[in-house]
Amino acid sequence: MPNRLFLKFPDEYYQYALEWCSYPHWTTEETANLLTGCVPHRAMFLKGKEHVALDDEVLATENLIRAALHDELTVVKSRKYFGKTYLLSEQIFEWATRKRIVIPKDLAKAEQMIRHRYQGDHYTTPCLEAANWVVENFWEHANLREPPAAGAIIQALLQQFPELSGAECDMVEKMARHPLTRLD
Repeated sequence: MPNRLFLKFPDEYYQYALEWCSYPHWTTEETANLLTGCVPHRAMFLKGKEHVALDDEVLATENLIRAALHDELTVVKSRKYFGKTYLLSEQIFEWATRKRIVIPKDLAKAEQMIRHRYQGDHYTTPCLEAANWVVENFWEHANLREPPAAGAIIQALLQQFPELSGAECDMVEKMARHPLTRLD
């Protein structure tokens, strides 16, 4: 069985999309992979027939990107001999929409989340947003004699903030827990 990470829309795709959406520059290869639904570091021409059609799809997307360089997409930096051409990542979504390239749902979701998180002079992180959410939804009007269980809060966090790991949700629950309540 091939490594699922290098197929289209692996389970890890959203996490990589979140990470890459926070970067100001993407290479043409990373852009083609992300727009095709692959992890950004997927190599071309992997062994196995399951990769041939996906390689063709990524290559077609990369050719569209290369055709748009300098005219529609700003080249930030180019390394001629190493084949790395860096683009402004913020332009890619508008360009892809104009070209009628379907942006993968998880990539669009990651871009929205990152844009919301880092807009203007307001800075936040997923853990800070999660802690504020826990305070608003569990503790502001809580009955402190019968506090919500830590497990229930962690489960709610996992559903509300899929970008957080279980360990991060546990940390957020402990950090946001009302100081007058006992742990389960």
